[in-house]
Amino acid sequence: MPNNQHYIDTLNELLKGELMAMNIYKETDDMQGDEQVMAMLDEFAKDHEEHARLLANRIRELGGTPIDTASMAGAMVDISSKINALRGPAYLLKQVYDGEDKGVHAYEDRIDELDSASQELVRGIMSTDHDHLKRFKARMEAEKSEQ
Repeated sequence: MPNNQHYIDTLNELLKGELMAMNIYKETDDMQGDEQVMAMLDEFAKDHEEHARLLANRIRELGGTPIDTASMAGAMVDISSKINALRGPAYLLKQVYDGEDKGVHAYEDRIDELDSASQELVRGIMSTDHDHLKRFKARMEAEKSEQ
């Protein structure tokens, strides 16, 4: 299925971002003491896990093999996130907000490179991620007003 290879490659790039987000949220949710942030990160990790599952399924439907790790770049972001988690919720929230925003832009930048079924899947994922951004933003604003 060589005609699907570009779709598969694009979906695997997007899957990499989902795996990075999922790992970061799971690894950092209990590293700082804010219960609300911990609950948010846990919920969002589950969302990204579901996104990764959906993307992997779509890659298989197209005849491809989904990636299963986030790569060295993901490992470096993971380390940085752990450091920010230890610094406190404000630092971690800023980093995960920026990461989530980059993820949304990656989807927006690549959606036109996908087939129509994959585009529909991606639109649903983007909707959830936009909700994450709104909730992170609200929590970051609350964090500022508490200081």
